[in-house]
Amino acid sequence: MYGGSLDQANAALRAYVREHGDRPWTAEELAELARLRAEWTAAARGVRVQIRPATGPVGGAAVVTAA
Repeated sequence: MYGGSLDQANAALRAYVREHGDRPWTAEELAELARLRAEWTAAARGVRVQIRPATGPVGGAAVVTAA
């Protein structure tokens, strides 16, 4: 799924964590969690985020906000 839909990757990651519940993670579960995080990261990198300039005066460092 690398480079897939960010919404799909996010939903899969959230569902996996929700289904896991409040118990210790096994090594196999942590490996799957890492795989899902990698898919989410790949999908997030494929998403273009529109950057718009801050309105009004800006003092000090430049300020940008994600759309």
